[in-house]
Amino acid sequence: MKMKSKNYSFKEMNLFERVIAVSAITLLIIVCVSIIIGSIFFGIAGFLKLFGVRYESFSSLLLFVLLYFIIGFILDLIAMVFIRVATQNITGKTKLFLTRMIIDCTFSWVAFHVADEIISGISIQLTTEIIAVLFFHLVGMAFEEKEKKEQGE
Repeated sequence: MKMKSKNYSFKEMNLFERVIAVSAITLLIIVCVSIIIGSIFFGIAGFLKLFGVRYESFSSLLLFVLLYFIIGFILDLIAMVFIRVATQNITGKTKLFLTRMIIDCTFSWVAFHVADEIISGISIQLTTEIIAVLFFHLVGMAFEEKEKKEQGE
């Protein structure tokens, strides 16, 4: 049995086929983005639960995570500038790592702490904030090293 191949361009499709193709691609993108965002959200929720963070509702936790990412994105841009300026004249690997870690963790902690203070439905202890920021920094460093190794090979 030989199947007929339908390898023709989007321009050659009729209206129904175009709607199906666009809907399928849109649905695929929505599912992929939802899985990624859900993994990040539930990863953070699990991390906070592991350290005994209490929150009043699911929505307050969701709002906290969203606010943390918004504030963190803005402060990360500022931190990158500080890191670039501060590390221009540093030669040792250890000094470079420590300087970068201090600047990055400070800005991340500010984002974490500000989001915690703004959202009244969640309460995070200072030690948990610091542990979370250090953990996120080390995970980020691990992924950066993995990317550098993959690009170098």
